Amino acid sequence: MSRLLPRLTVLLLLQLVLFWCFQQPELMRRLEAPLEDWRIRLLSPAAVEPDPRIALIDIDDASLAQEGRWPWPRERTAALIERLQSYNPALIGIDIIFPDDASGNPPLAQALGRDNVTTSLVWGKSPAAPRGEIPDHVLCTSGCEHLPRAGSWISNAPALRTEEQAHITPITDPDGNVRRLYPLVCHVSGCVETLALSLMRQLTGVPPAYQIDTAYSSTRLTDQTGLLNIPLAEDTSLRIPWHHPRYAIPWVSAADVINQTLPEGWLDGRILILGSSAVGLHDRISTPVAADFPAAEAHALLLQGFLDQRIWHTPPPANGSAQAAALFTTLLLTALLIRQHPAWALAMGLASNVLWFVWVMLRQQHGEFWPQLPLLASSTLTLGVLLPWLTLDALRARDILRRQFSQYVAPQVLERIRQHPDRIIGADPERSTMTVLFADLRKFSAYAEQIDPEQLALTLQQLMDRFTQIIYAHGGTVDKYIGDAIMAFWGAPLADADHARNAIEAAQQLCFTMEQISQTPDMPPLQLSVGVNSGEVVVGEFGSSYRRSYTVIGAPVNLAAHLEAATRMTDAPILVGDATQALLPDYPWSAPLTLNLSGHPAPVKAWPLYTNAQVL
Repeated sequence: MSRLLPRLTVLLLLQLVLFWCFQQPELMRRLEAPLEDWRIRLLSPAAVEPDPRIALIDIDDASLAQEGRWPWPRERTAALIERLQSYNPALIGIDIIFPDDASGNPPLAQALGRDNVTTSLVWGKSPAAPRGEIPDHVLCTSGCEHLPRAGSWISNAPALRTEEQAHITPITDPDGNVRRLYPLVCHVSGCVETLALSLMRQLTGVPPAYQIDTAYSSTRLTDQTGLLNIPLAEDTSLRIPWHHPRYAIPWVSAADVINQTLPEGWLDGRILILGSSAVGLHDRISTPVAADFPAAEAHALLLQGFLDQRIWHTPPPANGSAQAAALFTTLLLTALLIRQHPAWALAMGLASNVLWFVWVMLRQQHGEFWPQLPLLASSTLTLGVLLPWLTLDALRARDILRRQFSQYVAPQVLERIRQHPDRIIGADPERSTMTVLFADLRKFSAYAEQIDPEQLALTLQQLMDRFTQIIYAHGGTVDKYIGDAIMAFWGAPLADADHARNAIEAAQQLCFTMEQISQTPDMPPLQLSVGVNSGEVVVGEFGSSYRRSYTVIGAPVNLAAHLEAATRMTDAPILVGDATQALLPDYPWSAPLTLNLSGHPAPVKAWPLYTNAQVL
């Protein structure tokens, strides 16, 4: 826990910074934009039926090739607009500005002065000398302080001023893409609508008066009748619905209008927007669906959204829900990682992001934009901070386990420990019921005095290798080698429900093997004495700050050592403590012995065991 606390502190600080970022609308908009753009492209249909209500009249390259380079003479532009009027359109929006003086050109002024024509202007926030006049008949009656203010503008020359004027200025984000515009912009004497909103208002016939409603944690633009009710962002901007493919709004070449080659009645009753897609006129913008997109279509798509009552927006509960999901997932992932479940944490992080992504995609199909970044960023941060540390800890722990237990247990047991380090008994000192074995070579000291040290070391190594193999084969743990003796125990580091039986079988096999070894040439007639006892001991790492070892401590351990020494007072090579016998009551024990052992004030009952006995 001491190593984990600094990591959790680092994670907490980073998450606090991240959640602070989530509270910054402009920053979140910039960070979320690439994800939104990707989803917009993902959901864009391959093709749709052209909208029968709207048409874009395009001064395209073919029109310029026929009529000459832009700007055209005013009479030719006026003739184009009059020709459009002959098709009986509902409304005409002009996505072109005529800022130059045209006092000597009545035809254009007359063409633009029709009741169903809306001209355009552009505006900026920075104060500068305006060019042209700006309309003042559109009003804002409530919440106007939330709207942007026009510090400057460029509109048509005074002689070409019309009653209905609308702005065509989009919002260009820092990455150069256009995703939004302001539906309503105010100035000193009034307000000006965006082209799509102006056309929609004229189509519905509602009065040119709006209010900004910020109740219930949402921002909405409404008119006095309530017919127009448009959800906005906190800065009163409006998303442009870029989800349609190119030509979802039908485009008509201006050359076809001038040449009168359109089918009869094809433009009747439509809302027409006159603009240009010609590359040389530089009226193209970068959008989420295309890097080079005609700006006029942005207004047509927004108008289409108004007509379909499908306005792209972020609903009020979206941000709070996204942050709540991020917080819950962060806590869950942290808990799983603290409990050493990295696979579960990765699966949970992936599953939560996939489920949230599915939800976001479903809502976006209905025009609702729910944030994807909070959950993605917070879960990635949690996994990115804790997972590498925990992986290093796991690798370090496995290395420690390898070094700590490789000298005590069989390779197959060591592999189980590596796979399940959480199951180790005695990782921290603890009490556990186990069985302990001491085995010692009788009269080995006398034998050692008769041979040279090199032969002594080789013989002892060979014997201990055989003993160790037997202990490992019966699931035991070698505690230590004590000269010509060996100490082992069962029940740790992995639990063993049959620790008593396995220890007894190992003791019999040890003595039987020693009898066979003693009968081989060049080996002394040595015997093995074994003491076995069970009981509650303390198991774990003990020692000093210089050296520690994994061992067992307790009265049952001492008794096992005393029983091994007491075999010399009997004819049995193995003496088993009363606690071990109680764990194997069905074993065909011989009659117990009563022994007086040093360190034990009362007589001790011991059960003799021989190598030819069989454990049931």
